Amino acid sequence: MDRAERFLAEGRYQEAFGELVRRAQAPLPKDAARAALRLAEFYALYGEAELENLEAALAQVLELDPGSREDPLFRALSALAAAFRGEPPTPFAPEDPRAAYHLAQAALFAGEPEQAIALLEAARPLPAFLAWRAADLRAKSLEDLGKSREAFEAYQEAFFKAPAEDRPYLALDAAAAALDAGLPEEAKALLAAGGPPPDPDAEASWHYLTARAELALGNPRRALDLLAEAERREAELGEPSYGVALLKGQAAMELGRFAEAQEAFSEALSRAPEEERNYLRHELAVALLEAGKSDEAERTLKALFADPAYPHRGAVAADLAELYYRLADLEAARAWGREAIRLGQAAAGELFLAHVAYDRMQLEEALAHYRRVAELAPEGSREWLVAQQTAVEILAQLGYPDPAEVLERARLALRHTPPADDWAGTLRLYAERAEELLRDGRTLN
Repeated sequence: MDRAERFLAEGRYQEAFGELVRRAQAPLPKDAARAALRLAEFYALYGEAELENLEAALAQVLELDPGSREDPLFRALSALAAAFRGEPPTPFAPEDPRAAYHLAQAALFAGEPEQAIALLEAARPLPAFLAWRAADLRAKSLEDLGKSREAFEAYQEAFFKAPAEDRPYLALDAAAAALDAGLPEEAKALLAAGGPPPDPDAEASWHYLTARAELALGNPRRALDLLAEAERREAELGEPSYGVALLKGQAAMELGRFAEAQEAFSEALSRAPEEERNYLRHELAVALLEAGKSDEAERTLKALFADPAYPHRGAVAADLAELYYRLADLEAARAWGREAIRLGQAAAGELFLAHVAYDRMQLEEALAHYRRVAELAPEGSREWLVAQQTAVEILAQLGYPDPAEVLERARLALRHTPPADDWAGTLRLYAERAEELLRDGRTLN
């Protein structure tokens, strides 16, 4: 068996299979049964797709040696076969690490990721060909529990333990977990280390995930180049995906290419599963709004808001507040801003209440709203930056009642304002004036 396991550890799966088949035909029944059991384990590595072969190999084991029924590995593989059939696997506490690993497979397939993780703790030490698979199985279990960062770390472990042939595929899973955990740099690095997989479907996924990482890192042009490659691979397969079209639309939005974004979102909508369509309609509505197609955007947003099952109604309300603000319908903008706050989108809602008050020259009220936005929104976000910039301007208009606040907000905003932006020069002037007042002994109000 050592020869077969060496082949497995090296990723030479066809040679390992041939060795196991040959040994399962040994003249001594007990030797043949042991080989047949390892052949069953080989089939188990390929999951539910090999259920028929897994069951046939287990039946061969019992035919050759009925006493194998009590072997922990046989019991674990039988439990896994049961899970693949949709039956609850029979649990037990194996001392054999290999049996514990396959029971963990069964637990995860049966929808019990916590049990799978507990079993993997007992699955040590394992032969090399199972050690990386155990890390991969742990990563999948952690993903099912919503623990994306821990899942990424487990996928990394699997990646570096696996044979070279398997690494490109592990990198795809690892990158998806990293992106879900907000780690685009790490996702990009591992995808580069794994390289594009050799088959078109997986290669399309590699380009798509790399594009996701680039977009998250603020490189929408690079993302679009990668998405063009993903589209080419999908065209070879005749299977265009909604995910690629969706990301293409998001990258185009970042670049201000709103007509292109609208077209991409429409493509994504035509391909998306039913449960994703409202989300895509929302993306499309924002593209329509940015493209100046207010009537279409309004109809789509109001239809989404009318659906009580849509989970992002607060964001829809904020988008409607923006739409009506752009149309100079300040009462409607204020009403939808309040609705956004009520539905949990406080920063976005407060921003439009601030804009409305500022347009009406209600400076103290506007300043209070902008201050709240700056507290609620993440530093560097669009809402936060607009709030900081406008709060500085209002404080200046009010005669610098608190120069220290002007200076602090101006400095914070300058960290996130591009030097070429008109706001950069304005903020520096306000900051210089606030410093002068502070040097002259102006006290805080």
